[in-house]
Amino acid sequence: MASKITSPQNWNALLQSATAGDNVAQYEVAYYYDNGLLIEGVELVVENKPTAFEWYYKAYQNGNTDAITRVADFLSEGIYCIQDIELAIELYKKGIDNGSAVAANNLGTIYRDNQDYKTAFEFYQVVQALDKSCSLKLAICYYWGIGTEKDLKKTYDILFKISQGSPDTNDSQYEIDEANYLLGRIYLDGEVVEKSIEKARHFLKLADTDNDHRSAQELLIIIGRGI
Repeated sequence: MASKITSPQNWNALLQSATAGDNVAQYEVAYYYDNGLLIEGVELVVENKPTAFEWYYKAYQNGNTDAITRVADFLSEGIYCIQDIELAIELYKKGIDNGSAVAANNLGTIYRDNQDYKTAFEFYQVVQALDKSCSLKLAICYYWGIGTEKDLKKTYDILFKISQGSPDTNDSQYEIDEANYLLGRIYLDGEVVEKSIEKARHFLKLADTDNDHRSAQELLIIIGRGI
C-alpha cells in the first residue's frame, strides 16, 4: 500500500524521490498513476495506466519486490505494454517466492486461460497456503472435478467453513453467498450429505439475504422460503 498523499507538496516530494531512484517512491508513484488520486474532490493525479507501468517497471528493475506482481499483471494482459507471457510467469513465480498470494492467484489465471486446469488448481492451493484466500475456487474445482478429482466431501467442508465467515480466512461477502448457495444445492442433491429441503432452504436464504442472488431465488421459488 502506498503512503498517504495529502497535498500537492507531498506528491511533488514523492516524484522527486522516485526520479532520484528510490524504488519505494517509484512503486508509490506507479500506484497513484495506476489508480488516480483525489484530494478534497480535486484530481491531483489523473489515472494513467501506461505511465503507471513505466514506474512499476522502474521500481521492479531497482529491486522493489512489491512491484513484481503488478508488472507481471501488465505483461500478462499486454494492454498498456507489449505482452510477454513468459516473463509474466517468471515474475509471478518470483512474487510467490516473496509470499504474494495475488501472484499465485494471477498465475493460476494464466494457466486457466490456457485450459491447463490442473496447474491452475495447484496454484489456487498455493494461494490458500499463503493467505487462506481462494477457498471458493478450490471448492468449485472439487465440486465439478476441474483440475483435480471430484470430491464432494472436500467441497462440503470448504464451503461450510466459508459459510461460517471464519475470521482466519479472507473470504468476501460474495464468496460467502456463493458458498451458501452451493451448500443449498448439495443438500438438495443429497449425494454427500443426507438430502434435506429444510437445510437447503436455510443455506439458500443465507445466500439471498440481500435479495440479489438470482440462482438461489429460483430454487427457493420451487422449494418455498418457509416461515
